[in-house]
Amino acid sequence: MKFISILKEVIATKAYAIRTFASDPLQSFRFKVSIDTGNGNAISMGFKSVGGLSREFEVVEYLESMYDYTRKMPGRETVGEVTFERGMYANSSLKEDLYDVITSTGKRCEVTISICNRAGKAVKTFQLSECWFSGYEVADLDAESSDVIIETLTMQFEKFL
Repeated sequence: MKFISILKEVIATKAYAIRTFASDPLQSFRFKVSIDTGNGNAISMGFKSVGGLSREFEVVEYLESMYDYTRKMPGRETVGEVTFERGMYANSSLKEDLYDVITSTGKRCEVTISICNRAGKAVKTFQLSECWFSGYEVADLDAESSDVIIETLTMQFEKFL
């Protein structure tokens, strides 16, 4: 009888462990960024953080006669700007790899941000289209600090795919 209860406990523990792995919320540090510059190859880059993934729909209020209240309908979609941060390296690989997209206002690209599970497999992706970089910033230089210099790219995009 004791053996059966131990066996049930072991089975329940394994089932519980499998269930939690599959249904755990995603962790924010497991992500990949891929930038397609339009020449057929995508550049995968590591970034410290990606922020500003947002979309919002304008609210249009409409009042019809004979009603005491207004109707609210979805209007135009607006998207935010996305910022990418990473440590600066001695070589200028970020600017070299993205030179055409950063320096040319007419050149657009597509960006894919993939959120990965524990095994490194992409489980959620955000695809952004008509992207162009509107800003490049280097963190303050401070002789009293031993922090890594962070470079920040600001990207504009027009829509989620």
